[in-house]
Amino acid sequence: MSLQVVLSIALAAGASGDSGLCKGMVNRIEPDMRVRVSDLDRAAANAATDKLRQMIDRGEVDGDYRFGALNQLKIIRGHLLLEQAQADRRAFGANSAKAKGSEKVFCDWLGKDGFWHD
Repeated sequence: MSLQVVLSIALAAGASGDSGLCKGMVNRIEPDMRVRVSDLDRAAANAATDKLRQMIDRGEVDGDYRFGALNQLKIIRGHLLLEQAQADRRAFGANSAKAKGSEKVFCDWLGKDGFWHD
């Protein structure tokens, strides 16, 4: 299955806000470098997918372009993690082990890897 198909399927569900995820999380990333939950909506993930595809087509994924490509991947990954956490909350309830687990994965990513390359 191609990357485009996998991303299209994953993005189809969309994300609609943070639903109270990551409350009380300590984020040690510098404030101006943080990826925010609002950066990870469906529109941003679709745009990042398109931009990354174009960068790959043009061979712009290394050298001076490396960080731009990595930032597009951050949007896509963050969106997928956020969507999973939200879907698990809807399906199993906010206090379920499944929801708490996927929320932890998302919040850990947001607090440790949710930063922009410059």
